[in-house]
Amino acid sequence: MQSLFVADDNEEFARFVATVAQRLGWTVEICLNGLELLEKLAKGDEPAVLMIDINMPELDGIEVIDGISELGRKVRIHFMTGGSETLVIAAKMIATARDLAVGPMIFKPCSIETLTKLLQQDALED
Repeated sequence: MQSLFVADDNEEFARFVATVAQRLGWTVEICLNGLELLEKLAKGDEPAVLMIDINMPELDGIEVIDGISELGRKVRIHFMTGGSETLVIAAKMIATARDLAVGPMIFKPCSIETLTKLLQQDALED
């Protein structure tokens, strides 16, 4: 079973993503900020897919990149935003420079179809 970590301070959107993913057979952890994401990621070592909101309290999507790279865990990251893609592009560049796998960005709100397609693609690549 595949692990998905959804880090988003918008709990309603995080639960939407979790519901779609669980219906596709994913195990899902919801984190309401970047610090919680790092704490939960540190408890395991299996590969995981991360969906990380760029704008969050505690540690935002850009700030968690260093922590993720230090864990040494195999991950694939999708950065999410409900705003401008400028910060997502910066996050992708920083994560790629730290040898992290980065997939397509997610613009919120997104449809069930878009999310399903993305998760199915991640399942095939794992």
